[in-house]
Amino acid sequence: MENIRARKNLLIYAALAALAAAVFAPLLPLPFVFDDVLAVQNNNFLRDLSNAASLFRPSYSAVFRNEGYEPLTYLFFMLAGKIFGWQAWGFHAVSIAAHAACAGLVFRLALLLTADRAAALAAGLLFALHPAQAETLTAAMFSGTIFSSIFFLAALHRFIASDGRGSAGAAATALLFGASLLFKERTFPGLLLFALLPLLRGGTAEFRRRLPELAALAAVWGGALAARAYAMDGSGFGLAGLDPAYLPARLAAYAKTLLLPFWLSPVYGKQLFPGFAGAGALAAAAALAWAALRAGRKAPGPYNPAAVGLLLAALIILPYLNVLPLLDLAEYLSAVFASNRYLYLPLAGAALALAALIKGLPRSGRTLAAASVIFSGLALLSIQQQLLWRDEAGVWTRAARLNPGSPWARYMLGTHYLQTGRIADAERLLTEALLLNPAKALRSHTLGALAQAALTENRSAEAEALARASLQAWDFNHEAWNALGAALAGLGRTEEAAAAFERSAAIEITGDGPLINLGLLRLYGGEPARAAAAFELALARKRSDYALDLLCRARAASGNKEKAPADLDCRPRKLSKD
Repeated sequence: MENIRARKNLLIYAALAALAAAVFAPLLPLPFVFDDVLAVQNNNFLRDLSNAASLFRPSYSAVFRNEGYEPLTYLFFMLAGKIFGWQAWGFHAVSIAAHAACAGLVFRLALLLTADRAAALAAGLLFALHPAQAETLTAAMFSGTIFSSIFFLAALHRFIASDGRGSAGAAATALLFGASLLFKERTFPGLLLFALLPLLRGGTAEFRRRLPELAALAAVWGGALAARAYAMDGSGFGLAGLDPAYLPARLAAYAKTLLLPFWLSPVYGKQLFPGFAGAGALAAAAALAWAALRAGRKAPGPYNPAAVGLLLAALIILPYLNVLPLLDLAEYLSAVFASNRYLYLPLAGAALALAALIKGLPRSGRTLAAASVIFSGLALLSIQQQLLWRDEAGVWTRAARLNPGSPWARYMLGTHYLQTGRIADAERLLTEALLLNPAKALRSHTLGALAQAALTENRSAEAEALARASLQAWDFNHEAWNALGAALAGLGRTEEAAAAFERSAAIEITGDGPLINLGLLRLYGGEPARAAAAFELALARKRSDYALDLLCRARAASGNKEKAPADLDCRPRKLSKD
């Protein structure tokens, strides 16, 4: 009998994973998007596996500090790049497979807590098909969230299922939790969930019984926190940038995202009051949570599945409510008010609460029909979200329309117009973004983009002023250093331009662009030998026919016929578009 049950559960697990993969399969042809281009595709630091150890050192900050410390995510990028040749489809395929596995883990966890296969399947379907998950799967940069969730849910399942039996099991739980923390640090509050579970089950006596296991989890947590403090240059603790007054509006935004998925947007405008729809969604979410907690009391196991799920959701979303004293995160959240991807793991908690509700419902043909309609609708909305994300102009136009107070939406749409040659539209949107008082890093990027726009129309003096203002806001902006170099070159200030290009190239995440610009500056300035040296460095970062051709011209002009690099081929060739 047990074998038959296990086989049925395995079949459901496989079917659920296959459905999750099928719904998100349209993302496979998607190229690298948004931060992927800088952090993955053009990040030369990741192309050399010997740099792996640097991910755990202070030099980590030079890789690409997006939302905190995630060294295992970048290690995955290194390995996936080698395996898939830095083709975007490979990264998307792994993300989709990981999401499918994560949905299966939600099913297993719900089954463990409810002992009800239908309720567990509903939980897995909600997690797998909710349209808010589309954002996390769209960009390779967000894959760390999925891997972190897999390891956290596996650790949570093991903690509940093992019931404190065996030191080997405790060690495995701690290691799984540690991996979760190093993939994405948003699971740091999860330690509190592990500590609360024994109290929910049996009070202080149960807590004391599980104390050795909790101590192992705390040791891993402390080690990950120490690693973050060591590697994250510029991070720290403090009250600057926190905005607790916005907590109700943030909670309302996430409630609306959960309950009204047709409203989804990649960014949400910062607002002090939730508004009518947000307040209604918040009230509805609170009512559903209360109903789930009541229904969960009838669960056969020692834990109320709704209590476990709601604690999971609340604790994991906590860092992104901007009420914790984390300086670097507070700065980021002042620009990104709320985001769908922050709901990825909290949706697992919402799914467990749903399982508690479903378990208490009578089973009938009407219930099954209603569930089929709801989950089919979620699947269709997820597909619609993916189609939206595949159109960069469409996604940011919609974001700017839904959130008129968001500087991020205007910046992203403005940079898209800049890349597609719509300079006037780009400058209008970027200027509007500045008027919305963005945070330091976003202000720097916006000013840098305006400098690039000025350069396209040969307004070098204006570009210089904009680039310098950008660097005054944040001097790590390598694109602004490159724009400053181009502006100074246009003004005939050659040595200052060369210094700016060198400064841009010195930032480790920079591609070959500043080095090519430096080489061109030297070549047209009558210094072909120095130009050749710059082009060789550019080729070391990215091999292209364009850079090879420039190197050949520089070496020919200098009279140097040696072949360096060894495979240099100076025969005529058709130049690539890049």
